[in-house]
Amino acid sequence: MTSFRHSALTFCCALIVCAGCTTTPHPTAAPLGSTFARSSMPTIDIDGRTLALGRLATVCYFAGPECPIVRAYAPEVARLSTRDAGRGIAWIMVFSEIGITTEFVQNFRREYALPLPSVIDSSQQFGCLLGAQTIPSVVVIDAQGTLLYRGRIDNRYQALGLSYGPPTQHDLADVVDAIAAGSPLPPAETPAIGCVLPPCPK
Repeated sequence: MTSFRHSALTFCCALIVCAGCTTTPHPTAAPLGSTFARSSMPTIDIDGRTLALGRLATVCYFAGPECPIVRAYAPEVARLSTRDAGRGIAWIMVFSEIGITTEFVQNFRREYALPLPSVIDSSQQFGCLLGAQTIPSVVVIDAQGTLLYRGRIDNRYQALGLSYGPPTQHDLADVVDAIAAGSPLPPAETPAIGCVLPPCPK
């Protein structure tokens, strides 16, 4: 556990040096607007419970306990996920870092009051399918399994370690608001700023 914590901290700190680093989805990632079967989604969370997908949509939130930007977003994630719970929009936290443990995820959820259903994806099978290469980032899938949005939560971070204060664009909130309102929504993608996940297997 100690060695994992040290490695994760070193990894994130090294990334902060290269400000503005973002990644593009792996070529095998599902393209925006594509639809995939529910069988491609995780079915059981780390607590052994069946994962319930949202009646209208599901937000897959890719996180990592040691990434400072993930920690900074915890209050906003708690606010949004609580608000969405009554609107038919489910949230799932996905942890795609290599070597992460259930205990580490549970401690993170307790520390930051994020009791969201969580899955460990250390093989990166799910993250690479959805094109998640940065934490924090989100992927929104509608009730039909169509990938509608991939990218940042909002624009508060302009580069790694550099925040310009309160966000002026609330990309994720705008997407889920449109879904909840039944408004037409073209697939969209935004750049996510954060700690970079390991490359997808070729």
